[in-house]
Order: sequence, then structure tokens, then C-alpha cells
Amino acid sequence: MVSWHLFFPWIREIFKILNIGSNRQLADAFIELQDYCRKEMEEHEATLDPNNIRDFIDGYLLEIEKRKADPNTTFKKDILIDVARGFFGAGSETVRVTVDWMLLVCAAFPEVKKRIKAEIDEVVGQERFPTWQDRLSMPFTEAALAELMRWRSIIPLNLTRYTLEDTQIKGYFVPKHTEVLAVLWAVDHDTKLWGKDADEYKPERFLREGGGKFVKPEFAIPFSYGKRSCPGKALAEIEVFLYPVAILQKFDLQPPPGQEIDFDGELGINLQPKKQELCFILRH
Repeated sequence: MVSWHLFFPWIREIFKILNIGSNRQLADAFIELQDYCRKEMEEHEATLDPNNIRDFIDGYLLEIEKRKADPNTTFKKDILIDVARGFFGAGSETVRVTVDWMLLVCAAFPEVKKRIKAEIDEVVGQERFPTWQDRLSMPFTEAALAELMRWRSIIPLNLTRYTLEDTQIKGYFVPKHTEVLAVLWAVDHDTKLWGKDADEYKPERFLREGGGKFVKPEFAIPFSYGKRSCPGKALAEIEVFLYPVAILQKFDLQPPPGQEIDFDGELGINLQPKKQELCFILRH
């Protein structure tokens, strides 16, 4: 549970002064990760080849070089280290949480699981590992995943943003130096957008043409929206598709006898499912 560190910084400062709770451990972990990212950046600088962009850090370093004459540039080495550090948490933890939720959905909703498995058997079969391209022939599976990310709002509260200048948004004045927090849960459960049953899990919301086509409306924004949306979106979508499909290709999922799946989440940076057991039964 670290959400209070993000959204209530004044409490964080009190804890820091009094050295209360796990604040010291969390700070040490951040420092260690920051040092690691700084070392990676320095190694990339020493071996940078503009004609061979190896990864995100190489690309960012080139942008820093291109914009160094601009006094207002936001492309700086300290920001690169911060963004690189963010990939570790946002690029791994959210994927794990999404997959956890999806496995619970499959155990709790047999009809959903049945339809996903039917698409797996028809499109992928049992002889090869699923691929990202398979999704194009698996509309219900894509709809089930999209609905999961809407229904459980993996990131209910977006990370804070900060305005660099006065701005207007649909008639609202937002002054310079304002911290802005988007409540994605409100979008994901708005009955004007999703209907009166917005609190229910229904993959059919994302299906058209009798269930044969996956359609994602513009207000489905699990990775946020605009220029400051999640930079790891492309990779995360691939992982979130491949992990559940690969698992369901080989296993049937059920709750333990006499138990029900608990869908009440626990809020940290993301909305995590409570720890609970599942039965993995080999299909073949």
C-alpha cells in the first residue's frame, strides 16, 4: 500500500521526519533503483551509436542532444532516470495485477472461460504457443480483457500531473503550478458512457456484428490518454493477452470447492485482487 505516498505528500513528510513505518525501506528501494537506472544511462551514453538505437534510453539520450539548445526543454537526464525507473513498477506490476484479475474472472464466470477456451482451441490449438497476431481472430478474448480493465480499473487514480502554465479545459480554468489527478475509475464506471449496468462485468460491451468484431470505444482508457499516456502501453497489451491465453490453453481454472471468488480489490498504486487460491487443472 503506497498510494498515500503519492497522493498525500504532507503525510509522507511527517512519516519521514519521525521515521515511522516502512518509509525508510521504501526510500532505500527507490534510491537503489534510481542508482541502477543512472548507471544504465551512463553506460548507454558511453556506447551510444545514433545509427543503432538499442532501446528507450538510447532514443531519449538522442532527444536530449537534439533539444539541448532549447532553454525550455523537458528532455533532461534526471527525467530520463525517473522515467526509466517508472518502467520497473508500471511495466511489470500492472501486468501481473491485470493477469491475476483475469484468471479470477475465468474461475468465477464459467461461460466467459468457456468462450475464451473455444477461441483458443479454434485459433491457436494445443501444438504451438499463442502469438500477438492471434488476437485478430479472437474477438471475445480481446473483449473479455478490455472489459476486465474497465470493470476493475487497474489504475483507478492516475498518477498526478503538473501544469506548467495556465490552461483551459472545457470551460474549467486550471492555473499554472497545479497538481491534477484524473480519477479513471469515474470514467470506467460512468453510466452515461457504459449504461446502467456499468458495475457489472460484460465483455459484450466491446463486441459488434453479433459478437464477431472487437470494438474499443474512445472512452476506454486503461492506459490513460493523450501525450502523457502510459509509454509501455504497446508492450503491456501484448503481455496481458499472451499470459492468460497461454495459461488457459493448458489449464482449466476453478475456485476451490465451496469457495467463491472475491472481487473486492485492495488499493495501492493499482487495484489489486485479494490473495486467494485457485485450482489449476491440466486440460490435456
